[in-house]
Amino acid sequence: MSMKHAWLVFLVALVVVLPVRLYQLFALMEEDTGFLNGGTATTAVLVVVLLLAFAAIVVISKGSKRMPAGYTPLRSIPTAVLSGLTGALLLVNSVSNIFIYSVQINGTAPSGESTTPAGVIGLAMAIVGILAAFAIFLAAYGFATGTNPVGEHPLVALLPAVWGCICLVLLFISYTAVVNVSENVYDMFAVVLLLLFLFAQAKFFTGMEGEKSGRMLVATGLPAALLALLTSVPTLLMAVLGRTVPGLFPAGLHLVNLCMACYILSFLSAARKLPAGVSAAIRTPEEEN
Repeated sequence: MSMKHAWLVFLVALVVVLPVRLYQLFALMEEDTGFLNGGTATTAVLVVVLLLAFAAIVVISKGSKRMPAGYTPLRSIPTAVLSGLTGALLLVNSVSNIFIYSVQINGTAPSGESTTPAGVIGLAMAIVGILAAFAIFLAAYGFATGTNPVGEHPLVALLPAVWGCICLVLLFISYTAVVNVSENVYDMFAVVLLLLFLFAQAKFFTGMEGEKSGRMLVATGLPAALLALLTSVPTLLMAVLGRTVPGLFPAGLHLVNLCMACYILSFLSAARKLPAGVSAAIRTPEEEN
């Protein structure tokens, strides 16, 4: 087994679940409630295929001998572009959220309850998001030049994962205040998987647990990209067509997730060039030659 088999599982799962999810949202969803009308069979298909795909990718990543065992500087222009675009979208979203949550801190919900806790956490997420965006820009510079500047600054490497943690807390607070719909559950798990990938990538960049981090990149990256695409593509398509968007996840973050999913796929594709068993120490391009 190798990364090729993990990619095959990812592609087959995507071909199955994305059309099913589009059918659910465009044909079965009641726009006034956000619930599915008779979607039990399609939901079962989604859950079963996703679970099987996630399990298969984890098994392949653990059993394969062809997983990257350490990071050496990669030069990949597509990854650099997608990384930079992800950082730009996150930066714009975070700056706009600073104003939104600043107003919300002193606001009151329609029920009369204070919105301060969610507002404070949202403001913290926006501030950390700006810092995380610059960390992603730094990674993009590394991909463009074939260097590893993020690996030289471990705390900077962790910033995107910290942003993901705060985002997860905010989502939990928001979702427990409303009646749950399936879209909220998918969004929550998408953020969890993206967070796990960002944490594994931070360790990979800094040379921590080289082989283990390399396997975790694949074990979390492909499932994260799969679920991010499953949640963002249909939702953004509905927004473009003027349909009611299900769930509470902001459209801006769906756009960030879509771009991040593409960045993950590009990064994992480029990482296939890393030889298995390579030292986890960070090496310069000159040392590579």
